[in-house]
Amino acid sequence: MLEILVNRHKKKIHKLLNAMWKGVVFIQKELLSRGYTVGPLTFGMENYISIDGRLRPAHYYTPEFGFSYGVVGCTLDGLNYIASTKSKTFSETFLKEIIEDFPSMKMYGGKDFKRDFYPSFRIPKEILEEIKVSKEEDVQLNITLEKPWDQLEESSIELLAAIEKITKKLRVHRIEIVDPLQYPKYRKKG
Repeated sequence: MLEILVNRHKKKIHKLLNAMWKGVVFIQKELLSRGYTVGPLTFGMENYISIDGRLRPAHYYTPEFGFSYGVVGCTLDGLNYIASTKSKTFSETFLKEIIEDFPSMKMYGGKDFKRDFYPSFRIPKEILEEIKVSKEEDVQLNITLEKPWDQLEESSIELLAAIEKITKKLRVHRIEIVDPLQYPKYRKKG
């Protein structure tokens, strides 16, 4: 069955995989040109994608890179930006602004990534309390553009705008970032 699928759709699969890498490389170059400290293009592994409403492990490589404010990558779920933040530095004001500006952002635990804090119908104060009760030291902020495939350049520019907006909010509210560039995978070699 997979053989038939691949043979029938090989050209489309090839185009999709190239588009995933091309979009991530475009964002990497743009962030570098805007003065961000950017690591090398690398392979994302141990990612999860949503299929039929359930998270499923992806045992194949996807494109990604780290930079001083998070990780940018692309999976079959879409083009994404994830910032790992220290929950102890969150404030109700920060959460209120983030929710207003990014209503579809996902917010989940650093250790227990299946623990969602947002989106929900709760107010920022309740979300902040749940984060404290969870004892999650790190909280992931995830913005995913779910359908970038046919308009990859426009989607890449849209994600860049979101990245700049959220990094500004992280700086203004003094939210501590877990810098991916501290990990060998995201540092330049040599």
